[in-house]
Amino acid sequence: MFWLLGLMSIAAMGAALIPVTSNGNDIVLGGEDSDEISGGDGADYIDGRGGDDLLSGGRDNDEVIGGAGDDTVFGDAGNDSLFGSIGTDTILGGTGDDQIIGGDGDDIMVGGEGNDSLLGSLGNDAMDGGSGADVLHGGSGDDILNGREADFQTRDYLNGGAGNDILLGGDGDNINGGTGQDIFALLSHATTEVDIDDMTNEDVIVIGYEGSLPELSTITDDGGLHLLADGTSIAYLHGIANLDMSLVQLVAL
Repeated sequence: MFWLLGLMSIAAMGAALIPVTSNGNDIVLGGEDSDEISGGDGADYIDGRGGDDLLSGGRDNDEVIGGAGDDTVFGDAGNDSLFGSIGTDTILGGTGDDQIIGGDGDDIMVGGEGNDSLLGSLGNDAMDGGSGADVLHGGSGDDILNGREADFQTRDYLNGGAGNDILLGGDGDNINGGTGQDIFALLSHATTEVDIDDMTNEDVIVIGYEGSLPELSTITDDGGLHLLADGTSIAYLHGIANLDMSLVQLVAL
């Protein structure tokens, strides 16, 4: 352990547990084995390197990198930058406005509280923005993007990227499937319509409903088409004059 420019730096070549007792801004480097690292207070830089690591930034604005291996990365409090890198990773933002990048592998990313930005990059990823005004981009691969919240408060932006993606839009969200055969999952009881930017004949809209089967209808205007369930618009399809209703499926919840 040594001090450098007021920062506490710890390097381990294979430790299973790396304790950080400083409340300052730490630099912590894991080894090639499976490490468990918690940054504590302060704006920390943590790199798990090799192995299947368990990494937590702690409080403040941290940068945490999983490195090689199947890692679990937790930002905790603060506006964190979290990277999965190589492997199948689980990345949890916690509170604050976080930036999460999955990297290679089939990753799970959860933004948590705050206005988060999630990028899946490579692999078939599962992404949940949590609460706040979030931006989710699946990257390449067949991804699942969830913009729904318990209570509608903010507008999320979902982009599936390349691949055959599933996008779950909450009230007021803007969703874009990207290239591929995508599924846009909506709710019949939505109170604010979802904006769908790129509906094609290769895509499918799935509407979940509770109770009796809703009656679907459409209304067109100069910019696109409104999709209605029992007279309430639940989605606006930009650039569409006609919708093939065989592309719309109803599913009981």
